[in-house]
Amino acid sequence: MPYFRIILTGIAKLLSKVFSMATLTFFGRIPSQDDSKVSFMGLLSLYWIYILVTTVFPDLAETFIPFMPDDDTIVRIASIVLILLIPLINGYISTKMKNRDTDCSKIKQTFMGYPYTLILGVMSMILLVLIPLIKLPNILQMHSQQQFAIMIRKGKYDDVLKEVEETLKKHQIKTYIHDPKKLVWFNFVMLSYVLEHIFNFKIAKKMKYITAELEDNEVEITVHATDISIVGPRQEVCEVKHILSEEMRPVDFYFTWDHSLQHLEDQIQEMRHELEDGSDISMDKLEEITEELRKASLGNEDWNAMRRQIYKLECDYYKWKYEECNEGVKKEND
Repeated sequence: MPYFRIILTGIAKLLSKVFSMATLTFFGRIPSQDDSKVSFMGLLSLYWIYILVTTVFPDLAETFIPFMPDDDTIVRIASIVLILLIPLINGYISTKMKNRDTDCSKIKQTFMGYPYTLILGVMSMILLVLIPLIKLPNILQMHSQQQFAIMIRKGKYDDVLKEVEETLKKHQIKTYIHDPKKLVWFNFVMLSYVLEHIFNFKIAKKMKYITAELEDNEVEITVHATDISIVGPRQEVCEVKHILSEEMRPVDFYFTWDHSLQHLEDQIQEMRHELEDGSDISMDKLEEITEELRKASLGNEDWNAMRRQIYKLECDYYKWKYEECNEGVKKEND
């Protein structure tokens, strides 16, 4: 029995990892406060598909439904119960998302677990085969993949895509934009459908690739509405990510997916605009934002992105103060 639990735990971790890779490949990132819940829903959905199979082939129940007696009738009854129950569990989990619109009916959301489970289950089965095939060339070439976490504002996808391209061109990096393959696009649209209904938040169904040429190597950049993924040789990937991180300003996008923290980014941007207009800003207010950020349950990528914005604003503030002080000294000397 302990061996069975160890094997089951290993399979669960593997499938959860595959689903996480799938969301990154076809959709982008999930809100850091909800990513484990979404992965668990994907895992349950895949298990639900396998349970469907046991209703047709009861002999497989020993593999997919532990502790089942050798009785086809009991197996089918147990399978039907799980087939009805698992989607409701998924629907209930979706009501517990931190970034979900609380105005939406919990009962309706719970019963929406049935279409969620069907779509996520079928997708997970496809991706178990598709993900390794897609990733194989990168694995063989020992390519690195890094994510540049953003959340594009409504109606601003094309502006951000253009900004990424122009930012790289300023560094003499040749780029060209192209569309994803149809199979990748199909999975992207299906996953977007489920996630935007789970979170009750419209997501731009746009996905483009930018191929960037750095000397003799190429880097492929995938721009989702919720993420920028960069794949290629490690050194070139790091160079591209550093350029984008340093130079792209969060005017048309947020760095966080989590709605509860996007208001902090709005406040930081307001303070930045005030500073650019020559007005003083309150460092006490900035300290309050920093304190709220410390208490947030964010992943490292999101936390670093937010902290970097605060750090840049602090630098700009002290630079502005220094220049203002110098101007005051000059006037006194004159």
